[in-house]
Amino acid sequence: MYAQLGLTSGFIYQLGEEDMIRRKSREVKPEEIQSKEIQSKIKYLKRCLLKYRKITSMGRGVAGVQVGIPERLAVIYMPEEEDKLLTIINPHIIDRAGDSLKFTEGCMSEGPLFAPVVRPAWIKFKYLDEQGRERMWDKKSDNPAHCIANRVFQHEIDHMDGIIFLDRGILSELTLDSDPQFYEQVKFEEVHS
Repeated sequence: MYAQLGLTSGFIYQLGEEDMIRRKSREVKPEEIQSKEIQSKIKYLKRCLLKYRKITSMGRGVAGVQVGIPERLAVIYMPEEEDKLLTIINPHIIDRAGDSLKFTEGCMSEGPLFAPVVRPAWIKFKYLDEQGRERMWDKKSDNPAHCIANRVFQHEIDHMDGIIFLDRGILSELTLDSDPQFYEQVKFEEVHS
């Protein structure tokens, strides 16, 4: 993972390198979405995510702030969907589960650090797609792919608000890991209040 960090830090900002990671991103005006500038930023985000995945075999999402784009944009890798890269613009959470799940998270911008994070089991949010159409995510099932997607969406929305996973993590269980199969061993744990 350390060698891969050297290969990815040229296009993914690392914690402490750029203060944009800690700033709240600005909303994209719906009329801007089809502009060459925003479409170019979306394409760049997609390239960064795919390049990161090619180098590390990891990475499910990237938010604009992680690559120097201060807008509320993110691209999520959805292997279970026909179009594997989902763009979310201006996401707004409108509902969340009452029950929570604990799951170990990592981040492209935080090197080989991993820590468990307790998050709502699912969220419901509205967003704009890359054509500017309003969409809704509301998959609440126990399907593992939906559990992961709900987790990734929350992680990337946090990035848009200047929050990193370490802010929410259980730091007493922080680990450094370099095993590409790390996530094959991690399981969701129900957390009871």
